[in-house]
Amino acid sequence: MKLLLVDDHPLVRAGVVAALQSLGAPELILEADDGVAAMDCLARHPDVDAVLLDLRMAGMAGMALLEQLKRHHPLLPSLVLSSSEDPADVRRVLKAGARGYCPKSASPATLLAALTLVLGGEIYVPPLMAMAPDAGPAEPSLDGLTPRQREVLQELCNGKSNKEIARELGMEEKTVKGHVSAIFKALGVVHRLQAVEAARAAGMVSQALSY
Repeated sequence: MKLLLVDDHPLVRAGVVAALQSLGAPELILEADDGVAAMDCLARHPDVDAVLLDLRMAGMAGMALLEQLKRHHPLLPSLVLSSSEDPADVRRVLKAGARGYCPKSASPATLLAALTLVLGGEIYVPPLMAMAPDAGPAEPSLDGLTPRQREVLQELCNGKSNKEIARELGMEEKTVKGHVSAIFKALGVVHRLQAVEAARAAGMVSQALSY
């Protein structure tokens, strides 16, 4: 994996690089301090797999860079890494063509998982969107879940697949899928990583994310 990291703070870039490399990926991380430098870097390195960019930077900032990426590199996935946790910012960057949005408050494991989703062609939306005024319940709730579904959620947080959960809990895989769908609905999320992060943020489970 070759990643381009765009942020105007050298210490932030160093921290992100160290965090990702400590988890074993990506193999090469290029750096740029604004959108202009990022576009120049992409011209020299057309084999970049994804762009990880800050939203607010000196020079060409994140939104302008997203527009340039959409125009000149429409197939190149981008993930915004920002200190903002405003749902309006999430909606803006996704509308501008970003494949995902990860707050800087997220753990390194979450960042890597979000990046993996984006590289796989999926869209990563942070759990904070489930708490947005126009995105359903004010906060995640397990009130509608059965004890069995709570067990499934715990196994999700252990990083287990549906097949592994079925074997661990002694049920059919299709039954696990049904429980997972119910969990998603209760938490107001659309994929496993969001469910795990929402559950952990609400103190609903004790195990660390192991993706």
